[in-house]
Amino acid sequence: MVCHLACSDWRLQLIGRAIKLRRGSSGRVAFTLVPGEREDEIEVSVFENPNDLNVLINPERITLSGSCAEVIVDIEVPTKTSYKPVWILGLEFKGSRKTSRGFVAVFPVNEKSHKKTIREAIQDDKTFAVGAPGFIKAGKYYLSYRWRNGNEERGRRLEIAESSDGLEYVTLKYFDKKDYSYASFEQACFVKEPPSNVVFLYSADVGRTWNIYVVEGKHVDDITLPGRLAIADGKDPASLYDQSSDSYIVAYSNCKNPGHDLAVISTKDFEKFEIESASIFYTQLIGQGNSWARTHIHVGSLFKVDGYYVLFYDALPSRPSSFGSGWLGVAISRDLKKWIDLTPDKPLWQGKGIDKTFRYVDVYFDRDSYILYAEEEVTARGRKDLVAYYDLP
Repeated sequence: MVCHLACSDWRLQLIGRAIKLRRGSSGRVAFTLVPGEREDEIEVSVFENPNDLNVLINPERITLSGSCAEVIVDIEVPTKTSYKPVWILGLEFKGSRKTSRGFVAVFPVNEKSHKKTIREAIQDDKTFAVGAPGFIKAGKYYLSYRWRNGNEERGRRLEIAESSDGLEYVTLKYFDKKDYSYASFEQACFVKEPPSNVVFLYSADVGRTWNIYVVEGKHVDDITLPGRLAIADGKDPASLYDQSSDSYIVAYSNCKNPGHDLAVISTKDFEKFEIESASIFYTQLIGQGNSWARTHIHVGSLFKVDGYYVLFYDALPSRPSSFGSGWLGVAISRDLKKWIDLTPDKPLWQGKGIDKTFRYVDVYFDRDSYILYAEEEVTARGRKDLVAYYDLP
């Protein structure tokens, strides 16, 4: 436990934690309390547990004076817990002069979960990858993903595939960057829970910058490029339709921000936009103690569950930085403006190989089914495949 002192009142060293726990398993996280100039007695309790996880806090009451203290939170996931992108747990730390809150994200799959390779990159080399998935269930299961076939053929093809079970996919259609004079494709996404038509966003390198384009159709089969420009200087979108505001929410990498820091906007028509957050990392998460996410920042996917917007992201430290890589993190927000990092001290998931890539994740879930799609580095030479970790009835 590393503890950094020098504050007038006590504080939580980190307000967010994350852990991978499958149904029926248990684990623990720790929160470090940093003392202030005056002694204080702090009570710790659960204030939010919408998924009825079994939680044990030790200690529940602590006298904080002079040195840091650790509060251990043991978590057990009941076997019948309904699946969500993450299960969220909220803790309250109440002292005599102030109250602070901490949050835990419990991720429902891990390295021991069932695994399926959806698509394999065509060569065992770090410059070859298939991934950056976007998912929607519209009757059938649909995935979009891009192929990177070496540096000369980066982002050559963007494909859409369909499946009857979420694991075995057949290519429905594909788009070649040369047909649109693009330098590269990268992540595309389907808007989650659209009110009517299927809405598809994709990002393309147009030379010197990236743009995000929007395409709409009655069915996924109707999707065709190029569509129309939606966001200039944007890359790697993730989007949902928010029924409460009757708006589309889009999170994306803003190419004008340091490290392609993420921005969040809302729109009703993909023509006029409201900025919800112009910068998530460099104005918020780094100040919360994030020690590893500095560059190559991407959105993986965006959800709204249990009153929170849940953002899966990936990023890398400044050194060493590796083009075409990223490690998984997660953040949450109540209002799209203030974000809480739940993976500030380390990534939630890393792959194997040279760069340990595990990025661009998307999720399908219902009560008893969970599929995590990801671009994962799987070999010592750095090949990156499109994989699924899953639990199905």
